[in-house]
Amino acid sequence: MFIVKWAGRPPADKEEWITILRDTLASELGSYRVVFNHSGTGWRFDLEWRADDRAGDDGLIANTPDSVAYNIYVNLAGGGKPIDPGWKPRDG
Repeated sequence: MFIVKWAGRPPADKEEWITILRDTLASELGSYRVVFNHSGTGWRFDLEWRADDRAGDDGLIANTPDSVAYNIYVNLAGGGKPIDPGWKPRDG
């Protein structure tokens, strides 16, 4: 599950952003909250993660919240979205 929010006015193509997020987060464990903020050179985001009951299962391999943030960044930038090129994502 994920929640998306834009601080201020969202981009006109926000449905495309949500589709990219849906595809990126579909196989991830836990719940995510992604909040986008516009900087002078593009969009940045804060990512909050909440574990679910499966996160502690033995034998289960999962991405860290930092790698999930990186995957979001790469998929949005690769999808042509104006992500701030000088900024690096991290789990907040």
